[in-house]
Amino acid sequence: MKLEDRLAVKLLAQAQSALGKAVNETLCTEPDRRIVRAMVAEAAELIREFNEQYFDLSAAETGRGPGGPPAGEAGMRRKP
Repeated sequence: MKLEDRLAVKLLAQAQSALGKAVNETLCTEPDRRIVRAMVAEAAELIREFNEQYFDLSAAETGRGPGGPPAGEAGMRRKP
């Protein structure tokens, strides 16, 4: 695995951590919805960055161009 891929996977791990914290806050007796919303937004941003780094770099390396889905994944990526 290339260094760029490993760095992108770290973003995914950070998103997982943020989602775990959001779940824990949600399970509290009196969850603070503002905190949950902020954690989910943070996770969404990390996942967006992961998608850009991991998939777009891979597409550029294989000559499919930036922004296009890798072969076999057409239709799997949705725009926000």
